[in-house]
Amino acid sequence: MKKILLLFPFLFLSFCVLAQDEEEPAFKLGLTAHPTLGWVKSDIDNVDGKGVRLGFSYGLLADINFAENYAFSTGLKLTTINGRTETVAGITNSEQVFKLQYIEIPAKLKLLTNDNNGVKFFGEFGLGNGLNIKAKQDNTSTITADNADNRDIYNQTAFYRGSIIIGAGAEISTTGRTKILAGLNFDNGFTDIKKGDGSLKNAYIGINIGVFF
Repeated sequence: MKKILLLFPFLFLSFCVLAQDEEEPAFKLGLTAHPTLGWVKSDIDNVDGKGVRLGFSYGLLADINFAENYAFSTGLKLTTINGRTETVAGITNSEQVFKLQYIEIPAKLKLLTNDNNGVKFFGEFGLGNGLNIKAKQDNTSTITADNADNRDIYNQTAFYRGSIIIGAGAEISTTGRTKILAGLNFDNGFTDIKKGDGSLKNAYIGINIGVFF
Protein backbone atom coordinates (compact mmCIF):
# COMPACT_ATOMS: atom_id res chain seq x y z
CA MET A 1 0.00 0.00 0.00
CA LYS A 2 2.82 2.39 0.88
CA LYS A 3 4.50 1.73 -2.48
CA ILE A 4 1.26 2.57 -4.27
CA LEU A 5 0.91 5.83 -2.34
CA LEU A 6 4.50 6.76 -3.17
CA LEU A 7 3.72 6.35 -6.87
CA PHE A 8 0.95 8.96 -6.81
CA PRO A 9 3.23 12.07 -6.95
CA PHE A 10 5.16 10.62 -9.90
CA LEU A 11 1.96 9.69 -11.74
CA PHE A 12 0.58 13.19 -11.13
CA LEU A 13 3.72 14.88 -12.46
CA SER A 14 3.71 12.57 -15.50
CA PHE A 15 0.12 13.53 -16.18
CA CYS A 16 1.03 17.23 -15.91
CA VAL A 17 3.77 16.83 -18.50
CA LEU A 18 1.65 14.84 -20.96
CA ALA A 19 -1.30 17.20 -20.60
CA GLN A 20 0.64 20.21 -21.91
CA ASP A 21 1.01 21.39 -25.45
CA GLU A 22 4.56 21.76 -26.70
CA GLU A 23 4.63 25.55 -26.29
CA GLU A 24 3.59 25.63 -22.64
CA PRO A 25 5.97 24.06 -20.08
CA ALA A 26 4.47 21.85 -17.38
CA PHE A 27 6.44 23.69 -14.70
CA LYS A 28 7.21 27.41 -14.48
CA LEU A 29 9.59 28.99 -11.98
CA GLY A 30 9.89 32.71 -11.36
CA LEU A 31 10.75 35.57 -9.03
CA THR A 32 8.56 38.24 -7.47
CA ALA A 33 9.10 41.45 -5.51
CA HIS A 34 6.23 43.80 -4.72
CA PRO A 35 4.71 46.10 -2.08
CA THR A 36 1.83 45.17 0.21
CA LEU A 37 -0.83 47.31 1.89
CA GLY A 38 -1.68 45.72 5.25
CA TRP A 39 -4.13 46.33 8.07
CA VAL A 40 -5.32 44.75 11.33
CA LYS A 41 -8.88 43.70 12.21
CA SER A 42 -9.90 43.56 15.88
CA ASP A 43 -12.74 42.01 17.90
CA ILE A 44 -11.29 43.25 21.20
CA ASP A 45 -13.23 45.86 23.16
CA ASN A 46 -11.66 49.34 22.99
CA VAL A 47 -9.19 48.20 20.29
CA ASP A 48 -9.83 49.21 16.68
CA GLY A 49 -7.92 48.81 13.45
CA LYS A 50 -6.61 52.14 12.19
CA GLY A 51 -5.60 52.54 8.57
CA VAL A 52 -3.20 50.68 6.30
CA ARG A 53 0.57 50.32 6.43
CA LEU A 54 3.07 49.63 3.68
CA GLY A 55 4.96 46.32 3.64
CA PHE A 56 6.91 44.24 1.16
CA SER A 57 7.06 40.71 -0.24
CA TYR A 58 9.67 38.90 -2.33
CA GLY A 59 10.68 35.37 -3.22
CA LEU A 60 10.11 32.44 -5.58
CA LEU A 61 7.03 31.60 -7.66
CA ALA A 62 6.12 28.19 -9.06
CA ASP A 63 3.25 27.08 -11.31
CA ILE A 64 2.51 23.42 -12.07
CA ASN A 65 0.22 23.22 -15.10
CA PHE A 66 -2.08 20.18 -14.97
CA ALA A 67 -4.24 21.18 -17.97
CA GLU A 68 -4.06 23.78 -20.74
CA ASN A 69 -5.65 26.61 -18.74
CA TYR A 70 -5.34 25.31 -15.17
CA ALA A 71 -2.40 25.35 -12.78
CA PHE A 72 -1.46 24.71 -9.17
CA SER A 73 0.32 27.87 -8.03
CA THR A 74 2.67 28.02 -5.06
CA GLY A 75 5.95 29.65 -4.01
CA LEU A 76 8.28 30.54 -1.18
CA LYS A 77 8.12 34.20 -0.15
CA LEU A 78 9.29 36.44 2.66
CA THR A 79 6.44 38.84 3.42
CA THR A 80 6.16 41.75 5.85
CA ILE A 81 2.57 42.51 6.91
CA ASN A 82 2.24 45.77 8.80
CA GLY A 83 -0.86 47.21 10.46
CA ARG A 84 -1.95 49.67 13.10
CA THR A 85 -4.44 49.57 15.98
CA GLU A 86 -5.75 52.18 18.40
CA THR A 87 -6.56 51.42 22.03
CA VAL A 88 -8.84 53.69 24.06
CA ALA A 89 -8.92 53.06 27.82
CA GLY A 90 -10.49 55.91 29.74
CA ILE A 91 -8.33 59.00 29.39
CA THR A 92 -5.44 56.95 27.97
CA ASN A 93 -5.11 56.53 24.21
CA SER A 94 -2.41 54.53 22.49
CA GLU A 95 -1.49 53.38 18.99
CA GLN A 96 0.26 50.13 18.18
CA VAL A 97 2.02 49.50 14.87
CA PHE A 98 2.49 45.77 14.18
CA LYS A 99 5.41 44.76 11.94
CA LEU A 100 5.14 41.02 11.33
CA GLN A 101 7.32 39.00 8.98
CA TYR A 102 6.32 35.60 7.59
CA ILE A 103 7.68 32.86 5.38
CA GLU A 104 4.72 32.24 3.07
CA ILE A 105 3.92 29.05 1.16
CA PRO A 106 0.63 29.61 -0.71
CA ALA A 107 -1.44 26.84 -2.30
CA LYS A 108 -3.69 28.23 -5.04
CA LEU A 109 -5.72 27.09 -8.02
CA LYS A 110 -4.97 29.29 -11.03
CA LEU A 111 -7.37 29.56 -14.00
CA LEU A 112 -6.06 31.16 -17.19
CA THR A 113 -7.67 32.36 -20.40
CA ASN A 114 -6.48 31.34 -23.85
CA ASP A 115 -3.48 33.21 -25.22
CA ASN A 116 -4.44 36.48 -26.92
CA ASN A 117 -1.50 38.14 -28.70
CA GLY A 118 0.93 36.95 -26.04
CA VAL A 119 -1.31 37.81 -23.07
CA LYS A 120 -3.10 35.40 -20.74
CA PHE A 121 -5.44 36.74 -18.05
CA PHE A 122 -5.95 34.72 -14.89
CA GLY A 123 -7.88 34.43 -11.66
CA GLU A 124 -6.71 32.49 -8.62
CA PHE A 125 -8.09 31.26 -5.32
CA GLY A 126 -6.50 29.33 -2.50
CA LEU A 127 -5.03 29.01 0.96
CA GLY A 128 -2.20 31.09 2.38
CA ASN A 129 0.20 29.49 4.87
CA GLY A 130 2.48 31.82 6.81
CA LEU A 131 5.15 30.98 9.40
CA ASN A 132 5.99 33.87 11.70
CA ILE A 133 9.74 34.53 11.91
CA LYS A 134 9.82 38.09 13.27
CA ALA A 135 7.44 40.36 15.17
CA LYS A 136 8.05 43.96 16.21
CA GLN A 137 5.76 46.66 17.55
CA ASP A 138 5.88 50.45 17.89
CA ASN A 139 3.75 51.85 20.72
CA THR A 140 2.74 55.50 21.08
CA SER A 141 0.74 56.44 24.17
CA THR A 142 -0.51 59.51 26.00
CA ILE A 143 1.48 58.03 28.89
CA THR A 144 5.05 58.76 27.80
CA ALA A 145 6.50 55.87 29.81
CA ASP A 146 4.63 53.40 27.58
CA ASN A 147 6.18 54.65 24.35
CA ALA A 148 8.45 52.18 22.57
CA ASP A 149 9.91 51.57 19.09
CA ASN A 150 10.64 48.16 17.58
CA ARG A 151 9.68 46.27 20.73
CA ASP A 152 10.11 42.52 20.25
CA ILE A 153 6.70 40.84 20.59
CA TYR A 154 7.56 37.51 18.93
CA ASN A 155 6.67 35.50 22.06
CA GLN A 156 3.25 37.17 22.13
CA THR A 157 2.35 36.36 18.52
CA ALA A 158 1.08 33.19 16.86
CA PHE A 159 3.52 31.10 14.82
CA TYR A 160 1.06 30.07 12.09
CA ARG A 161 -1.03 32.42 9.96
CA GLY A 162 -3.77 30.99 7.74
CA SER A 163 -5.50 33.06 5.08
CA ILE A 164 -7.78 32.95 2.07
CA ILE A 165 -6.24 34.34 -1.14
CA ILE A 166 -8.19 35.78 -4.06
CA GLY A 167 -6.39 37.36 -6.99
CA ALA A 168 -6.39 38.30 -10.65
CA GLY A 169 -3.89 39.50 -13.20
CA ALA A 170 -2.13 38.83 -16.48
CA GLU A 171 0.88 36.95 -17.82
CA ILE A 172 2.57 38.76 -20.71
CA SER A 173 4.94 36.83 -22.97
CA THR A 174 8.18 38.60 -23.92
CA THR A 175 11.07 36.61 -25.44
CA GLY A 176 11.24 32.83 -25.51
CA ARG A 177 9.37 31.42 -22.53
CA THR A 178 9.90 34.48 -20.34
CA LYS A 179 6.67 36.00 -19.02
CA ILE A 180 5.97 39.16 -17.04
CA LEU A 181 3.40 38.75 -14.26
CA ALA A 182 1.24 41.64 -13.06
CA GLY A 183 -1.86 41.63 -10.87
CA LEU A 184 -3.53 42.11 -7.49
CA ASN A 185 -4.03 39.67 -4.60
CA PHE A 186 -6.27 40.02 -1.55
CA ASP A 187 -4.83 37.93 1.31
CA ASN A 188 -7.38 37.78 4.15
CA GLY A 189 -6.11 36.24 7.39
CA PHE A 190 -8.53 34.06 9.35
CA THR A 191 -6.28 33.05 12.28
CA ASP A 192 -5.40 35.16 15.32
CA ILE A 193 -2.01 36.84 14.98
CA LYS A 194 -1.49 37.00 18.74
CA LYS A 195 -1.67 34.74 21.76
CA GLY A 196 -4.12 35.21 24.62
CA ASP A 197 -7.68 36.49 24.89
CA GLY A 198 -9.41 38.41 22.13
CA SER A 199 -8.57 38.26 18.47
CA LEU A 200 -6.49 40.33 16.07
CA LYS A 201 -6.31 39.27 12.43
CA ASN A 202 -4.34 40.88 9.64
CA ALA A 203 -4.89 41.14 5.91
CA TYR A 204 -3.18 42.73 2.96
CA ILE A 205 -3.46 43.60 -0.69
CA GLY A 206 -0.44 42.62 -2.75
CA ILE A 207 0.42 44.58 -5.90
CA ASN A 208 1.98 41.62 -7.67
CA ILE A 209 4.93 42.01 -10.02
CA GLY A 210 6.99 39.02 -11.13
CA VAL A 211 8.85 37.22 -13.90
CA PHE A 212 8.51 33.59 -15.01
CA PHE A 213 11.54 32.08 -16.76
